[in-house]
Amino acid sequence: MTFQTVPINITGPSYQDRSRPLSSQETRNFYHEATEAGKEKFVIKSFPGQKVFGTATAGVDRGSHQMAEVVYRVVGDTLWEVSSAGTHTNRGTLTSTSRCIFADDGVNLFIVADGIVNQYDSDTTTLSTVTDVDIVGAQSVAFINNQFAYTFPQLTVFSDVGDGSSASGLNAVNEESTPDDLVRDYEFDQILWRFGKRSVVNWWNSGTGTPPFQRIEGQYINVGLCAIHSVATSREFIYWLGSDKQIYRARGGQEESVTPAAIAGEIQGYGDASDAYASVFTIDNKTVYLISFPTANKTWLLFEELGIYGWIELTVGTLGNRFNAGSVVEAYNRVLIGDLLNGNLNELDFNTYDIDGDTWQRRRVVSSINSDLLGAKGQEVRMGRLELILESGTGLITGQGEDPQIMIELSLDGGRSWGYAKWVKIGRLGQFNIRAQYDNIITFYDCIVRLTTSDPVAFNLYSGTVDLKLT
Repeated sequence: MTFQTVPINITGPSYQDRSRPLSSQETRNFYHEATEAGKEKFVIKSFPGQKVFGTATAGVDRGSHQMAEVVYRVVGDTLWEVSSAGTHTNRGTLTSTSRCIFADDGVNLFIVADGIVNQYDSDTTTLSTVTDVDIVGAQSVAFINNQFAYTFPQLTVFSDVGDGSSASGLNAVNEESTPDDLVRDYEFDQILWRFGKRSVVNWWNSGTGTPPFQRIEGQYINVGLCAIHSVATSREFIYWLGSDKQIYRARGGQEESVTPAAIAGEIQGYGDASDAYASVFTIDNKTVYLISFPTANKTWLLFEELGIYGWIELTVGTLGNRFNAGSVVEAYNRVLIGDLLNGNLNELDFNTYDIDGDTWQRRRVVSSINSDLLGAKGQEVRMGRLELILESGTGLITGQGEDPQIMIELSLDGGRSWGYAKWVKIGRLGQFNIRAQYDNIITFYDCIVRLTTSDPVAFNLYSGTVDLKLT
């Protein structure tokens, strides 16, 4: 029997099952995209790199927030105001040390961390500590209908109207549906989402009573919040890491898990996931939900439009460490990344293929090649050639990436080990007709292909073909 050239699917999400031979797919620092009018239905593209936008004094990035079209970020113990040119201005010192939760009314920015509530007044450019006994000790803050909602384990205290630094303990509500400790209040679509440890209940401003908030009948979700900083919203959904360690999204009181079984199983194995933190932002006109797990040293990103099939992994360097985003904010027509430790505020950039000049590895592990491609099941096959259909001729003028290459490795044991490595060139600058081919005659029952590159150039993968025949 002669070799037959058959197409193979290069694209897809990350999906590594506990049983590796079942699925070992990995999409790291690439993302898959549907192309309505392209030559292929789906393609794999390079995730944007990062270039420096502005710099603060080095320290732990504790969160970013936009108020009145101005960016504020907490790095170390300092609140910084960031201009549209990236200039950082020191706006005061905080005594807290943990990750921050922010809420604002357009003039006053309230920052909650470690039970300490700070207020930044943008009119007077002063930072102060809130001392009202009914606010001190709050674990989160949200803003809704000209009032700030401060969360405590047993109740939510609402500030005086128009004054987030003052509140009355009588202007509060507890949880009426279940005896469940509260974790966080979050405003979404003018509804107050009250996240408990085991449930979520929605409240609305009825305009009557003290406070003027009432529970919405029928909007009860029987899963709570695992990580207080995992809540984030897009225009369509509110997202969070559930108490069962699955990632949920909801609207109108109706929730759905967007966690495929393989990823849910991995998160279950992280142990403590309560330190997870998340952001929602837009890249390439696509809304994404990014969640990092510090203890597990892992970062996942979901493309909203693809739902459960939209997960990829983001890392830094070449060792698979979690993404460097301590916080993310969309402002000044940019997506800005607060680096975890060095004080930099970076800009995502599709024309940058590293992270502030540091080497950045991208990887795709594709689905299995086997006799199914020839219309037969469970038979041994021989492969003579593998070709990648990709964008060629993207090399740089000089330096690393002048002659860009991608490493192709094969696994014949279901992704448990890798061998048969070969570097394949994808074309110097302007070499648009080069063919990225892997030639090696190998016999197997099942083969998984791993593609890896660290050259700082564009890698856009469309599809592939393989020459196979039954043995």
